[in-house]
Amino acid sequence: MPTEEPEQALIDQAHLSTLATLVAGVAHELNTPLGAIRSNHDVIERALLKLQDILEDEVVTPDELQDVRKIVRAMDGVLRTNGIAVDRMRQIVESLGTFGRPDRAEVDRVDLREGLNGTLAVLNAELKKHSVVKDYQDIPDIECFPNRLNQVFMNLVHNAAQAMEPGGTLTVRTRTDADAVVIEVEDTGKGISPDHLAEIFKPGFTTKGQRMGMGLGLAISKQIIDHHGGSISANSTVGAGTTFRLSLPLTLPANTRDEGGSDASA
Repeated sequence: MPTEEPEQALIDQAHLSTLATLVAGVAHELNTPLGAIRSNHDVIERALLKLQDILEDEVVTPDELQDVRKIVRAMDGVLRTNGIAVDRMRQIVESLGTFGRPDRAEVDRVDLREGLNGTLAVLNAELKKHSVVKDYQDIPDIECFPNRLNQVFMNLVHNAAQAMEPGGTLTVRTRTDADAVVIEVEDTGKGISPDHLAEIFKPGFTTKGQRMGMGLGLAISKQIIDHHGGSISANSTVGAGTTFRLSLPLTLPANTRDEGGSDASA
């Protein structure tokens, strides 16, 4: 059995890491509305048993009628809560579908704000302790591999959340620059020292106490962006925060489109 190429092994490991983050985030987000529905199910069960007791003898006294009215009001509130919970679960599932739709596995022309919004929704559990600012300017759709770019967004937003203490601010920006779309992910975290900043896109680089787990993800992110004919860079001030800047052309390089993106495939 041939030995797997080191580069492909890194890609596979990065994809597994992204998947683990995605699953953990979705599970955390679903647990809250599911918990509310489970609790409300018990309330509805007890209410129905109480109504059955009242109606068992087919005679409703004035006091029992008051109880029926209270039960109906309570059930109305419970059902409203369940409706909110179900709607939240629907939003989570929709965000997950936008983030990793099977029909987006190959080349497509998309608005990258969809992927950014999906990423923020999926990572909402990690971002709840921070402020999130969307500074979106209008941008054109670009030709790309959406699922692969979503992996980059996931990595940058996840790293930014980890870099900040509670109460930090994550800012995501979009704009156009000539024939490219520019995306910036800025945090108010610990920052990266200048000597480390030059190394962050090298495979295997990591610095405990600064941006945990960024070594593999940033190396793969750069590979994906390079494959799109774009660029990724970072500016950072220790103690103030870091900004990652992506620049992506509106159209894929001809050789990337013809290859089907195999260099960075999942």
